[in-house]
Amino acid sequence: MATADHPIRPVLGVVVGIAVISGAVLRFLPMSPMWLDEALSAAIADDATGGMGPLAESLRHDGHPPLYYLLLAAWQSVAGGSAASLRALSGVLGLVSVALTWPVVRQHADRRTAAYAVGVMASSPFAIRYATEVRMYALLLVLLLAGHLAFSAAWRRPDQRRLSAVAMVTAALLLTHYWAFFLVGVLGGALLFGRLRGTGSVRSTSGRLLGAVSAGSLVFVVWLPVFLFQLAHTGTPWSRAPRPTVVVALALEAFGGGKGSEALLVAVALTVLVVLGLGTRSGRGPAEIGWTELPWLRTTAGTGGATVLLGAAVSLATDSAFQGRYAVFCFVPVVLAAGVGLRRLPQAAGVSALLLLVVLSATSVARELSRDRTQIGVVAAVVDGAGVDGDPVVFCPDQLAPAGHRLLADRFTTMAYPALDDGRTVDWADYAERNAAADPEAVADRIVIAAGGATNVWLVWIDGYETFADQCGRLHAALAGRLGRATRPVGADGDEFYNAANLSRYNGPGR
Repeated sequence: MATADHPIRPVLGVVVGIAVISGAVLRFLPMSPMWLDEALSAAIADDATGGMGPLAESLRHDGHPPLYYLLLAAWQSVAGGSAASLRALSGVLGLVSVALTWPVVRQHADRRTAAYAVGVMASSPFAIRYATEVRMYALLLVLLLAGHLAFSAAWRRPDQRRLSAVAMVTAALLLTHYWAFFLVGVLGGALLFGRLRGTGSVRSTSGRLLGAVSAGSLVFVVWLPVFLFQLAHTGTPWSRAPRPTVVVALALEAFGGGKGSEALLVAVALTVLVVLGLGTRSGRGPAEIGWTELPWLRTTAGTGGATVLLGAAVSLATDSAFQGRYAVFCFVPVVLAAGVGLRRLPQAAGVSALLLLVVLSATSVARELSRDRTQIGVVAAVVDGAGVDGDPVVFCPDQLAPAGHRLLADRFTTMAYPALDDGRTVDWADYAERNAAADPEAVADRIVIAAGGATNVWLVWIDGYETFADQCGRLHAALAGRLGRATRPVGADGDEFYNAANLSRYNGPGR
């Protein structure tokens, strides 16, 4: 790749502009009901408005660090608590990540490379997906980009101000997502090696940066008691550890935007560009095959890849879950490598390839945004239209309840199996053990007693969730034995919804 700072040609500017404008619109587009994880985030943010005490207690039973929820609570106090308002925080963070991509690349490469990378980030189905959810992943992406800027600046000149920036970003990452431990471990190991085996400025700078990363990590001590409780009691009971090949497949699926042929095409196109960026070298003529000569890209890709590899290995060893969204820790290197890959192509081919990627990405995003992430919105509409105020609405398993609670709790009595609490949140502490001890017959008796003189009893249910086996189907049968055969106004549709659910309606004891 040429080192001269070549200007951006008008046609490239137009394509990048299309990517940025369309990506900005799509980041604020979803109008579907919140699904499980989003509803949990909203509930925890409500607790955060009461201060660190209620937030810490809430997160002891959830399994995440606190920073995102504090930020969401502050945002909610200004913007309001509707789904659109809460999602807008991630949308704004998504726009910030697009803006940060430019300076991240410009500190290493020319304007054209930066423009290509901005186009990739702006149109990315992965980045758009998590800019439309009430989750911490848009914040993580901003912090990872900011960390890249801070780390690179401190490596060039490790003064106090720049080292402080590294420490602050380190602390923020650790207090946003626990997979940041793997990133800090990879960086700490590399810096320790540089401090022990490097020479001259490399040795000195590695030592100072290691001190900054360590100082930032020390901030986590204030959260350590909650983390230790989570480590002992929560984990990821909702999924098992995947095989290494599944980790790769889930990451590619996430980068493509989800399931389906459109997402697969995006993943393939992105993979080709990343391979081109990492697997070619700039020569006097066309790019040559070989590991990239760009040290900044090698370092960034190595750090991101090692982080996900370490995290996946720990997940496998401890039988904890891996989700495609965790690959956010190598997403910035993917975007940078794809930008370099586009720059390696002749200009007309590079612009055409970016335009193709933007079109494919928009198609994938449009398909995903056209699908509600939960069927609870459909269920709630039926209950709201046909139910009587005060009717009990039981959710089995409890993972269906938070989304339903947001939509129905104002008119109806919501209950979550097996504890029969109101279902506002899910208590993940000792989750598998509690579910294994649940008795659908006994719970059915409690539901009938709690229903009192209700006109209807509604059951929102589906089998197949980890740790529940067929308990929800058994609860359905147990209620039929006590209240009579149910009608089923809504059938579970797993093809159209990520979180599908059946809705059964029983005559209440009051009839």
